[in-house]
Amino acid sequence: MFDKIKSYFNRSLLTQEEASPVIAGVRDYYSSFPSNGLTPVKLARILRDAAEGDVLAYLELAEEMEEKDTQYSTVLSTRKRTVAQLDITVVPSGDGPEEQRQSDFVRDFLKRDTLETELFDMLDAIGKGFSVTEIVWETSENQWLPKKLNWIDPRWFGFVANDLATPCLRTPEGLKELTPFKYIYTTIKAKSGLDIRGGLARAAVWPDLFKNYSAKDWVSFLEVYGHPFRVGKYGKGATDKDKRNLLQAVYTIGADAAAIIPQDMVIEFLKTETSAGSDAFQRHIEYYDQAISKLVLGQTTTTDAISGGHAVSKEHNEVRMDIASSDAKQLSAVLNRDLVRPIIDLNFGRQRRYPQLIIGTPEKEDISALVQNIGVLAPYGLTLSKKQLRSKLGLDAPEDADDVFGQVMTPASFERPPAAAFNKQSSPAAADFVDEVADEALQDWEMLEEPLLNKVDGLIEKLIAEGKGLEELKKQLPEVSADPKRLAVSLANNAVYTRAAGEKDDG
Repeated sequence: MFDKIKSYFNRSLLTQEEASPVIAGVRDYYSSFPSNGLTPVKLARILRDAAEGDVLAYLELAEEMEEKDTQYSTVLSTRKRTVAQLDITVVPSGDGPEEQRQSDFVRDFLKRDTLETELFDMLDAIGKGFSVTEIVWETSENQWLPKKLNWIDPRWFGFVANDLATPCLRTPEGLKELTPFKYIYTTIKAKSGLDIRGGLARAAVWPDLFKNYSAKDWVSFLEVYGHPFRVGKYGKGATDKDKRNLLQAVYTIGADAAAIIPQDMVIEFLKTETSAGSDAFQRHIEYYDQAISKLVLGQTTTTDAISGGHAVSKEHNEVRMDIASSDAKQLSAVLNRDLVRPIIDLNFGRQRRYPQLIIGTPEKEDISALVQNIGVLAPYGLTLSKKQLRSKLGLDAPEDADDVFGQVMTPASFERPPAAAFNKQSSPAAADFVDEVADEALQDWEMLEEPLLNKVDGLIEKLIAEGKGLEELKKQLPEVSADPKRLAVSLANNAVYTRAAGEKDDG
């Protein structure tokens, strides 16, 4: 139990919140808001500093993008929620009762109501490159179970300087390596390389910056050309007071669309024409929105008003689900390493093999093909485990009190049909030329069939003696196939016979 691994760390640390905010300032919620006055030069410096290990400004910028850029926030949230709401299955490490008990233990823990939210927080790694979740353990009834799975602000972590790959907690004393069994360190790779350079925010920040420039220019354009240009004209004898009244009237018309002026004063509305038009800014912004959609979701149809019909939408959705499947596999590997294994080690001790958590619907097996293959191979002595078969079919073993449906069948109850059964039996008196041709062709095939079936029989007997099953039979069946040249000749002859029979029958 826990005593087997207590040498790793202090036992009391597991039940405490280690990564809470501190007064010293290395872990606080204050942000420097690097997006204020962001320029290409400033952005390049932030990204360069992050690549060299100073990740604070970059992580703050990535957080601001999710708050300010509605397109980035929407598609990123879509990608995270697609994975967070998938079903989770737990596969035992073996067929024994102990392995089943361990998998049931993990499965019961995963029934927690907050799991979807916790997975959503772990997937923060998609944007920022990594995320850290602190496990706060509790002990009850001699069991170790996570009480809380707390998302921790990634700004509170750094990386060892010599590799920029080992995550560490920021403390007043400096960087501290993460306590074993205490954290879930999640990475969802968008590209190969360092975790801090693998997040989508690093690529999305450039279209976000240029889109902000376009939005500012659009607002300025509308301020100048969104309303008619107003000109007030005053006479030669106008006093300074008259001029001030006229200017106030022009301003008032712009705000309230109503004003009064002296009779001898004139206000004109001049319409300004421009070749650019406001749609140029709109197209520019939409271009960058689509670029962000393609970056995060791999396509644009499911989020943007892009025409293309049902077929294109279906194809784009398949791309999105392929990405979600990849995210689910990566997150499953993280949870198996940082959550499932600690749960098993703390409650059952170290194991050679561990239950496997799988996010997403497992690939469905072709049950029809399975049943058909069993029906074909059972007469030749194929044996298999009833437990394994029920598992494949998704059926439980009947209890003693259950009404049992069906009957017991063994391979011995099957008989291989005799070769003569393949031949059509008919009286000579009733047979016409077509029947004679068919009989001749079938006899030819029987000459090829009999050696082949004998080879299959021999192979099955050999595999049964060696204790091997269906999978090995599938591998070796091609080696006992009939001579392809003889088969080809037989097919050609049968085609000629068939054609001749048809022509005679027609004539």
